Amino acid sequence: MTFSSTIGTPGQLRATKALLKFCRDHRHTAFFIERLEACLVALQAKDKDVVLDVLQQFRGAGMGSYMDWYPDVICEYEDAEYVETVWWALTLNWKQSLSKIG
Repeated sequence: MTFSSTIGTPGQLRATKALLKFCRDHRHTAFFIERLEACLVALQAKDKDVVLDVLQQFRGAGMGSYMDWYPDVICEYEDAEYVETVWWALTLNWKQSLSKIG
C-alpha cells in the first residue's frame, strides 16, 4: 500500500466533512472547529504530519477537551439524546477512518 492511499481517502474526507458540519451546526467551540478545518485541508493536501497533530489534539477527555461538550439541539425533531448519539457516531467514524494513518 502506498503512502498516498492511506491519507486523504474519500472515506476520510467524507467523515471529516460530516463531523465538521455537525460540530459547526451544533455550536462546538471555535478551537475544535478550526482544528477540524485544518484536518480537512491537511487530508486534501495529504499532509500526514498536520493530520496526526490534529488527531493528537482530539485525544483525552478532561475539562476543556473535545469530549467536554454537549451538542445543542437545533432542530425540532432532535432531542439531547439524539444529538449526543449522532455526535458520538460521527466522532467514532472519523477517528476510525483516520486510524490507518500513522
